[in-house]
Amino acid sequence: MNEPNRSHPRHEITINAALTCLSTDSRIVKTRDISVGGMFLLLDNPEDFPIGETAKVHYLDPFDDDADTYRDAVIVRVTDDGIGISFVELDEFPG
Repeated sequence: MNEPNRSHPRHEITINAALTCLSTDSRIVKTRDISVGGMFLLLDNPEDFPIGETAKVHYLDPFDDDADTYRDAVIVRVTDDGIGISFVELDEFPG
């Protein structure tokens, strides 16, 4: 997707993040870029993370004075070097 079509601009920021998904154990990964709406996580096995799977990510938010942050997310993109996740609020899903 081209940058002008994005809702939130990406920033090339590398930080550590703890990623937890249903299909894999929790692990520490590095980000390639971050936006207010999501992030791209570098992985050595992105094929193990299907599009649509929910995830939890824990990181120090560089946009909020490195606040200790926990976010729910959905995997929206899988490439050869990682996954893109979009942040969601769980109350967005019908109960």
